[in-house]
Amino acid sequence: MSIKEQVVIFLHTIGHNVRFRVAAGRFHRSVETIHRYFRVVLKGVFCLYKHVVRLPDNETQPDIRNNRRFYPYFKDCIGAIDGTHIRASVPIEIQGRFRGRKDGTTQNVLAAITFDLKFCYVLAGWEGSAHDSRVLDDALHRSRGLKISEGKYYLGDAGYGNKIGILSPYRKVRYHLQEFSDHPPENAQELFNLRHSSLRTTIERGFGVLKKRFRVLGAEPFWSFETQVEVVLACCVLHNHIVGVDPDDPIMGDTTSEVDSQRIVHQTHQTRREAQEESREWNDKRDEISEAMWIDYVTNRTMAKNKEKEGKGSQFRWSTPMHVMLLDILEDEALKGNKPSNTFKPQSFARVAKEISEKFEAHPTHEQYLNKKIEFYDQMAIVVGKDMATGSYAFSWGGETPHNPVVELDGESNSTVKEKITDSSSSHSKGMSHRKRSRDVNEESNYSEIASQLKEIVIAFKNQGPVDANELYEAVMTTEGFAEEMLASAFDYMIQEEKVGRAFMAKAPKLRKLWLENYFTKNM
Repeated sequence: MSIKEQVVIFLHTIGHNVRFRVAAGRFHRSVETIHRYFRVVLKGVFCLYKHVVRLPDNETQPDIRNNRRFYPYFKDCIGAIDGTHIRASVPIEIQGRFRGRKDGTTQNVLAAITFDLKFCYVLAGWEGSAHDSRVLDDALHRSRGLKISEGKYYLGDAGYGNKIGILSPYRKVRYHLQEFSDHPPENAQELFNLRHSSLRTTIERGFGVLKKRFRVLGAEPFWSFETQVEVVLACCVLHNHIVGVDPDDPIMGDTTSEVDSQRIVHQTHQTRREAQEESREWNDKRDEISEAMWIDYVTNRTMAKNKEKEGKGSQFRWSTPMHVMLLDILEDEALKGNKPSNTFKPQSFARVAKEISEKFEAHPTHEQYLNKKIEFYDQMAIVVGKDMATGSYAFSWGGETPHNPVVELDGESNSTVKEKITDSSSSHSKGMSHRKRSRDVNEESNYSEIASQLKEIVIAFKNQGPVDANELYEAVMTTEGFAEEMLASAFDYMIQEEKVGRAFMAKAPKLRKLWLENYFTKNM
């Protein structure tokens, strides 16, 4: 079997969650052959981990450096870190350790990612019941685990807490982006959490793309647990490779440059007091960042408001007379046919600007009218409506002449056509007068017959339509000889049974009374 075929079988299996037996049928190989070469390619991809999944350098990430919302506050941030749960298949005697907050048995996978959506560290294989902070501690204390450069840090969620290399958000403060959709941040802590969340969503996007690209990560695995862990790491390796070789990938976008060597801070086990001092130190660092961020935020908002006030002071104020004149001009332009589409022609707007400037000595700009009464609605319907009709060709029966009676038809006017018709028919008018009168009588009788048929059709449609509750109520309650409570119960029944109510309305008054007597006899 060629190397190309081996790789294709491996990618087909993990990309589409295909069983070995199905792959064997598609590639015309035995199940044992598919399984053997799947293991061969898996080991080969796994060996590329240290070359493809690498820790970031000490430089400020481009996504932070090029965004004023994040720079210089997060200039020392090198990525985001979080955990995700991936389905696991384990023996029944140890399944309890793999059951966490997710449904079924899962493995807890810790991953760190840079802002170009490349994984820089992955730790897979922890039981699903393990807390994320415990998995992080294991990653930090491994001999070849997660190493964080001095002074640098990853963004983590509140479950990790503040510690060296991990900057988490404030607790009991709004954090998720949707919580700020209608209400902007009101203090330094909320502003910090908002921007922290905006950056940390990178890890969530990374997990989503990884599981979408490799369907095997979202399904029940059918290998040994050791192979399941290796498959997760291999998928991360392939993910990083795709990001590096395909800058036009519609999901991932452009990539950044390769990493350089860095200074490493080796984590050692520490006492509880040392952990508290470390947490206090990083809490102070977080407060320092949030305060600087809030000061700049308030300053920028104040400057923007001052500029807005200065701008308003130097401009004109839109008045009701201007409003009336604007609508009058645009209404006139619409009636002239200068609104061929959903907007006016340029000369119409030029006329508005010229006439308003001449009359009010101002250069108006638009103003939003939010939650205000709509005045001059009829005129505005003509001006800003989506219809393009002018009504110039409309006329009705009764001898009215059209608003625009002259219509060109293939180079001839309507009046010319009428003259030709009159001239050609004048010589035959006397001989056809008798036949014309008889034809008019026949046409009138035909029209009367058509009108009567249409009336019957309308009545039939009305009878088949829904029952008018008011008419039904009046018909039932005005029937004499019954108590009001009894009639009310009969009305409720007819409302529920629409066919019964329609039949009741079609009956004569005597038959209605007879029906009510039968109804009360059966139900009372």
